Amino acid sequence: MIQRLQINKYFFSVEGETEILYFQYLQKLIRMEEKRIANPVFQVEKCSPSKYVKKISVIQPCVITAVFDVEDADIEHQKRFENTLKEMKDAEKIGKSIKFDLGYSNIDFELWIILHKKDLFSSVGNKSDYLRNINQIFGTKFEDLKEYKEERNFLQILAKITLEDIKSAVKRAEKIEKQRYSESTPNKNYGYEWFDKNPSLSVHNIVKKILTECGV
Repeated sequence: MIQRLQINKYFFSVEGETEILYFQYLQKLIRMEEKRIANPVFQVEKCSPSKYVKKISVIQPCVITAVFDVEDADIEHQKRFENTLKEMKDAEKIGKSIKFDLGYSNIDFELWIILHKKDLFSSVGNKSDYLRNINQIFGTKFEDLKEYKEERNFLQILAKITLEDIKSAVKRAEKIEKQRYSESTPNKNYGYEWFDKNPSLSVHNIVKKILTECGV
């Protein structure tokens, strides 16, 4: 008798197309694992937290992870990030038993991608500085981040990432997080925490949770 695996649902409000492609790929990798104890189902939408809440149809309480970038110290970027946090908190009040978690990257989601292959403890001046690492790690020759983020190019990057790489990325991110906490205290606003010094991130927390709950 074939045992049916339980279905674990995960909800994501994300900022860009690369995040969508990444989580779709993660779902695929987990579902390929014979030893898994559950099949993940991701509902990933590129939209603001409030729009996401209006889109989804849920009966039971659920947690939505908002995957957004801090970007840099520019005033406008800081304001946009904090507006996103406010929107997350406001969206929890809409009345659908919804809670938001923050899965941020500082400066950019490319930090998380780099961590799949190497440690990165040093700060960068801007997100374009990640490109050198990406080209070196993945053997690519992208001229700018726009080229790297083109769907066909980013899919080539994902094809070089294994489930073991993802587990390694979680461990590397945890080392960064430990370093940040040893040096300073996080910023806090609207009930969410983040570090304004890069590199820092929390997106690894939801990935680790998914891997654990799916038994891989």
